[in-house]
Amino acid sequence: MHSISLSIPSRAEAVRWACLAIRGLLQGVQLNDDEKYHVELAVSEAATNSMCHAYDGDPDQEIGLQVSIDPERLIVEVSDTGRSLDPCLLKCACLPPEAGVREDTGGRGLYLIREVMDDVRAERVDGRNVLRMTKNHKGLK
Repeated sequence: MHSISLSIPSRAEAVRWACLAIRGLLQGVQLNDDEKYHVELAVSEAATNSMCHAYDGDPDQEIGLQVSIDPERLIVEVSDTGRSLDPCLLKCACLPPEAGVREDTGGRGLYLIREVMDDVRAERVDGRNVLRMTKNHKGLK
């Protein structure tokens, strides 16, 4: 398994940089363009959740990204040391966006992540919140 780790500040522009890095890494994985976009979307949503919810918008915090690629799947972990994600939120994130969530308060990020990735798990490891997102693929290029 090949992997790469990044550490970015909890800032919107750094999330964009991370997504560009992910886009580059995905060039070596056999996913179609929609699947690549879905992975990038999931990373953006997860990192934004860390920034906004775990750290309450504090730009001086750190978000960790680890991408691991093997011949059958891609695993992206987004981690932070902020406020923990309520496990119920991840389990309940299967409601459609129009189910009473107001646009100005968000609430669609976990739903989108669950929809576009093949497996999503949240856990606390060594004092860090880790959101592990898996996407199956057809091999490496």
